[in-house]
Amino acid sequence: MRKWLCILVVPVLFVMGSCATPKYPVSRFGHNVPDSLFQPIEYRLRPGDKVGIQSYNTLASIGISEAVGTTPVASGGLPEFTAVVDNDGYIPMPRGGRVYVNGMTRKEALANMRKVYPNINNPEFDLNILSMKVTVLGAFNTQGNFEILRENMTLADAFALAGGVKYENMSRTLTIIRGGKAMEFKVNTAQIGDPRLNAIVIKDNDIVYLKPSGASVSAPKVGQYTSFLAPIGTILSAISLYTTVTFLINQE
Repeated sequence: MRKWLCILVVPVLFVMGSCATPKYPVSRFGHNVPDSLFQPIEYRLRPGDKVGIQSYNTLASIGISEAVGTTPVASGGLPEFTAVVDNDGYIPMPRGGRVYVNGMTRKEALANMRKVYPNINNPEFDLNILSMKVTVLGAFNTQGNFEILRENMTLADAFALAGGVKYENMSRTLTIIRGGKAMEFKVNTAQIGDPRLNAIVIKDNDIVYLKPSGASVSAPKVGQYTSFLAPIGTILSAISLYTTVTFLINQE
C-alpha cells in the first residue's frame, strides 16, 4: 500500500515543484537609492556580441564601404558595417584581418582596431555594441526584451523603451534583478518620476519589474491557479479512489 501511495504522490510533488516561482536574494531599499547604482558601467566584449563599426575616415580603399554587412549610408554619412565577436574573441576587419577584442571595453577595442591600419593616417572608428538587452515587465504599456541603445542607459530610458508606465495598473513595488539578485524599491505614482530613481544605470541583461496592482492581475491569477490545481485534483482523486477500493477489498 505504501509503495503505491509513494508512486502516486511523487507526481504531485513534481507538479508543485515545476510550478514554483524562481526566488532571488532581495535587497530592500525602500525609498532610498544607493549611490553605487549611479556609477558608470563599462561593458566588456565577449564571444557572440554583435557590434556596429563606423569609420570617420575615407576608407573605401581598404574595403569598409564594401564590407559584408555594410549598412547603406546617406550622402555625407559614415561608412558602417556590423561584425560578431567569434568564439576566439576576434572580429574581422576588412583588409585588416582579425582583431582581438574579447574582455575589452569599447575604448580598448577601438585602440586595437586602429593598429591594423598602419598605412592610414590617424584611423578613427566608433564601435556600438548591438547585443545588450534589458527586460521590462509588469505595469508598462509594452513588455518584453529591448536593445540597450548605448552604455550607461538609465532606468528612465528603459521606461521609455517600454512605452511608459501604466499608472492605473502599478502597485508600490519596483524590482531590478541583476546577476541573480533582486533590488526592491518602494514607489508610488509620484515617486516613479523621481529623478534620482530614474538615474539608476541599467546593465546588460537587467530585468526591470514594476509589480502590477492586485486588481489588475486578479483575473489572470484565477486562470493560473485553475490550470495549476487541475492536474493535482486529478491525481488526488485517483489516490482517493485507490484507497477506497483497497479498503473494500480488504473488508471482504
